[in-house]
Amino acid sequence: MLSTLSQQMTDLDSKIQEKARRVDMDICRRIDITAKLCDVAQQRNSEDMSKMFNVSPARRKERKTVSDEENSEMDAEPSTSEEEVPGSLNITDEMKRMLNQLRETFEIDDDCDSLTWEENEDTLLLWEDFTNYNIPCTIADSQDGSLGSLIDETETLFKSREKEYQETIGQIEMELATAKSDMNRHLHEYMEMCSMKRGLDVQMETCRRMIKGGRNSPSFSSVASSDSGNTDEIQDEISDKDAETEVPLS
Repeated sequence: MLSTLSQQMTDLDSKIQEKARRVDMDICRRIDITAKLCDVAQQRNSEDMSKMFNVSPARRKERKTVSDEENSEMDAEPSTSEEEVPGSLNITDEMKRMLNQLRETFEIDDDCDSLTWEENEDTLLLWEDFTNYNIPCTIADSQDGSLGSLIDETETLFKSREKEYQETIGQIEMELATAKSDMNRHLHEYMEMCSMKRGLDVQMETCRRMIKGGRNSPSFSSVASSDSGNTDEIQDEISDKDAETEVPLS
């Protein structure tokens, strides 16, 4: 049972490590993509700001000219706007090229032809075409939630198993204590029976020695000889009486 539990623990740890490694890889990939996109956005913003600073002094100088030159200024503005269009197109092409490079590097399958950038307090870039960008985050959150629930279930299972093991160990210890007390009681009883047996053996040996010693004692032999003498005298008296009765008959 313990081997099965340890095997399950090993499998669970390997699965958790594999999922954590995947999540870390996804997070690192997102961080790299976001960093490169931020670099692109900052580069574009810096270029746009430099162009704005370069264009605004010229416009200020033109606004300070005489009113008869305003018409020529109005005619010059479309030309400047026409000159700015190729620059913006070059920036867009550069961004597309970098996005294609990012796709090839990180294997991004999303179809995005344009990016909408917005500067605020939280971030420098936002994109509308990455509609599924938050899906990996939600997947990672769901994976984290599932991992957390799985870890909680595992901890609960281990706690219940540990409680069962503690109860079983307590019951076994109680049974061992009872068996130990029973063994001590039986041991004392056995020792008492052995001492009683030794006492009986001593008494029986004493009785045997007394019986053997009584048979070989002189008092016993004198009593036996006196008994045999009395028996001979009785037999002689009987024979004399028989002889006396036979004489008158003859």
